[in-house]
Amino acid sequence: MPTTWKRFLFLQFPLSALALALIAQALAFALSGVPMRRDRTDDLALAVMSDPTSYRTVLLGDSITRNATARYSLGGSNQVANLAGHAHIGFVGELFLLQRYLSKHRAPQHVVIAFAPGMYRWVTDTRLARYHLWYTFNQPDERRFLKEYLPDIDHRDWLPAILDLQERILEPFFSFLKDRYLAIRKAGPSRIAAGSQDPDPDAPLEFDAATKTITGDSSELNKLDLTPAPVNAESLRQVCRLSEQYGFRVNFVWPPMANELESALIETGILSQLEEQIRSILGDHCRLETVFDFNRIRRYSSSSFHLDMIHLYGAGWEQRYASDLREYLNALPEGIAMDKAGN
Repeated sequence: MPTTWKRFLFLQFPLSALALALIAQALAFALSGVPMRRDRTDDLALAVMSDPTSYRTVLLGDSITRNATARYSLGGSNQVANLAGHAHIGFVGELFLLQRYLSKHRAPQHVVIAFAPGMYRWVTDTRLARYHLWYTFNQPDERRFLKEYLPDIDHRDWLPAILDLQERILEPFFSFLKDRYLAIRKAGPSRIAAGSQDPDPDAPLEFDAATKTITGDSSELNKLDLTPAPVNAESLRQVCRLSEQYGFRVNFVWPPMANELESALIETGILSQLEEQIRSILGDHCRLETVFDFNRIRRYSSSSFHLDMIHLYGAGWEQRYASDLREYLNALPEGIAMDKAGN
């Protein structure tokens, strides 16, 4: 082998790779404190700490509610803080949003939890939890909670940054640029996003023509386990402790489900069993009386949903649910919540 090739393979190439790795590590370190601004969850995690409004009601939920309400107003200017997220942040992400909100605001009178029954059991895989939670919720207490229930969530932190360019360098860099851009524009404090349109309770409906089958076979449904996962159960306990500390009331609702599915869950006793498990988790300090069911207001067939049988199909169904939800939230009784110490 010629001397020049030996020099390249055994000296120049390793030194160049080491230099690139060191530069990447330095960039990752410099960007490690940048608040992430990749998506709605990132924006919410910042907005709940900077929005100057103290809301009467805080809404926590999954993507069924988020997708249906993103464009629609759920109340007046200081009525509802819509913090609904999605499955990959789950209960724990919603807990963190609520904790951040309470650290900077007067407590709401009500916290409404709108998760589908299956979400109580669901926990996203560690890779997605890392992407959607670890970089967004990076305060010490938040990360301790995540590490306790998802021990491997930080294992990639031990890798050189050059092997994780997207999450360690590129996304923090673009978040930094967005932060600078907003500062130059003097955009002011971030606010919790609220829909600008009033939902129509009689909006024209669309129906998904795709063939979908929901089995009501009790032998199969009896095998369904909706027992809340440990991380979700602890998140609920934490919300309950916060309600005791700050004086707000916790309200649970079932978002729309296909009537065929809900009927089967009721007939097999699975839904009532889940409600009892929730009551047991909450204990006496955060009493659950009933779960308000939006399927009792209007009928949702399987054709009311996308093929995933989770998300509502079309703007008509979304507006009707958003309208029902708005009416429910505005009808919640007046209560007295405690001011945050120091407010």
